[in-house]
Amino acid sequence: MKRLIPIAVFLFLLALPPATARGDDNTSGVKLACDRLRTAEGEDRQTNIEYLIKAGPEYLPIINAILLEEDEELERHIAELIEQLGHPEWIKRVEAQKELIYIGLRALPKVTEGKTNKDSEIAYRCSEIEKIIQQAKQDELVKRREQFTALIIVVKAFADTSSLKCLHKLSSDSEKDIRRAAIDAVASIADPSSLDVLFNALDDEDFRVKCLAMSGLGKIQDTRVLELMTKVIEDKSKNLHMRRTAALSLKRNDHKEAIGKLINILEDENYAMRYVAFKTLRHLAGTTETFGYEYGDGEDAAAKAARHEAALKWAKWWEENRDN
Repeated sequence: MKRLIPIAVFLFLLALPPATARGDDNTSGVKLACDRLRTAEGEDRQTNIEYLIKAGPEYLPIINAILLEEDEELERHIAELIEQLGHPEWIKRVEAQKELIYIGLRALPKVTEGKTNKDSEIAYRCSEIEKIIQQAKQDELVKRREQFTALIIVVKAFADTSSLKCLHKLSSDSEKDIRRAAIDAVASIADPSSLDVLFNALDDEDFRVKCLAMSGLGKIQDTRVLELMTKVIEDKSKNLHMRRTAALSLKRNDHKEAIGKLINILEDENYAMRYVAFKTLRHLAGTTETFGYEYGDGEDAAAKAARHEAALKWAKWWEENRDN
């Protein structure tokens, strides 16, 4: 029976969340879970994400600092490790070198700087560390992507405006998947301070980022949204899907001030754009009146002339009723 007790205790510890199993406090557990997300896959990845969400929003500053890549504590530690490369004890030098290699890209700037250190031992080891980090750069970028996309899922779950600084920064990251995750989280928070970030994302090279940004703009209740959306609608260089989504967001948010802009789109060269503009226009105007307008009559001269006449009638109606 006594032999079974250690086994039972061991199994119990395995069942505990990362921090408790190690006997660490919550802060240490959160940092450990964040670090594990660099390499975690499948169920392990999901387990660490859920652990961070359950830990609560009070630990968001730790996650935000990682995403901002402005961890002062880590920067100090890296500087200490650089100095340790010149330690009198060989084992201390080796330990510092191994840890700097593990830290990877975050340590690279100070490692590169260390190559000119007056201590020849530090300069030599920094040169060797730099080579190793550069060789593993692609792998490090993959780890960064995996960690950041997972942490953004956690941030999105809390929808806290304190995370917007790091999300705004990552919305223009060089890594497409990170941009997607960041814009998705920004859109879910739907804070007016994100308007410019979301609007700029409409020009992203990735179509998914564009769609997420447009979705986010449509959720924000702010007078500037009308201005930004009408810019998209009127810009014929924009993707048709973007222009149509912008028009629909005006309808969803009941922006009656956009009626005049939509009347201008009644003569758009694109059939689908005319259709959405007309449907949105009638909804905002609160009328079943058409003034003889037909969005799908064709592209010949007669059809264009008929649409023009109908658009003039709409414009006259708007001039007479805008104050109402």
